[in-house]
Amino acid sequence: MELIYTDKDGNQTKFTQDMVTAALDERAELRSKLETKDNQYYTMATEKASIRHKVFEFFNDRYDSGESKITCTVDDVNELLESIGAGKLKSLFTVIGTINFEITDIEADSEDDARDAVENYLTAEYSGEGDLNDWSVEVESVEQQ
Repeated sequence: MELIYTDKDGNQTKFTQDMVTAALDERAELRSKLETKDNQYYTMATEKASIRHKVFEFFNDRYDSGESKITCTVDDVNELLESIGAGKLKSLFTVIGTINFEITDIEADSEDDARDAVENYLTAEYSGEGDLNDWSVEVESVEQQ
């Protein structure tokens, strides 16, 4: 089966049944994608309105007419941030600790060489957020095996 399409200028285009079927399938797929995007837009618009309302209520509840400042605690702010799906405010901490270690089977000519090997080649690494500062190696003892 063949379909012939004539545009307003008289130009004709022939379409096979396979071409029409493919075009209709593509149209259905595009409609489905458009519907998905419409739903996403609606969800995002609803979420945006909810966030606006929560932020307004947060500040409005703490506002006294005629005052130029609003007072709230970090816990209050974190509660608001969490309620709107944002990250909470965090404090910075310093952690000080001790790492004990035992390294066996070090080949060396002497105890001093074994100690030097550990002091020169033992490293510390921290892969989390934060900075590793001021670390040192203190060898407590060296024993021959």
